[in-house]
Amino acid sequence: MDITLIWIVTVVLYAMFWLWYSGIKGKLSQAEVEYYMQQFESKGIDADKRANLRYFLEKDDGREWFMINLLELKPPKRDSAKLLQRYTKTFMAGMFKRAGHPFFVAIAAAKNIENLNCDDSDNWSSTGIVRYRSRRDCAETLLDTFGSDHHADKLASLTKTLAFPATANLLMGSPRVLVAMSLLLIGAMATIFVMA
Repeated sequence: MDITLIWIVTVVLYAMFWLWYSGIKGKLSQAEVEYYMQQFESKGIDADKRANLRYFLEKDDGREWFMINLLELKPPKRDSAKLLQRYTKTFMAGMFKRAGHPFFVAIAAAKNIENLNCDDSDNWSSTGIVRYRSRRDCAETLLDTFGSDHHADKLASLTKTLAFPATANLLMGSPRVLVAMSLLLIGAMATIFVMA
């Protein structure tokens, strides 16, 4: 195999990954926001949640973002964990096709170390951070999720949950960098093999 071809393939593969992972559609238009709001209303989402969703969608900056989740499982936790895993399997399958994925998942090691005006928000079982490619992808995912059987599994598994969206000011270990480094390593190894 020609060395030039190796690096052309490497660059093309990364470009394909980057286009999938970053997306090219840009910010939501006002017409898109109105469409999604109508769909949310038809799903029976209450007015307060719809108002928050409208604010989130209208403030779209076109960037990736992360959902911060805190979860408390219902007892018995073993049964609730199975329900939550079943929900997660279906939910993440839909997320992956939109370049969404878990970024961080952890089990709680103790109750809250610090509380400030949130004494009732304790006993968390786990936390997770999920990466979304765009707010458009979030809206599409919510339409697939709310009212579904797998969402019912989530609701049945939890005593309480808290989830809020956040954009990153500092992000270590982005898959964009990890994939680029992996492809560079593969390309370099292929070059060495061809030249040997």
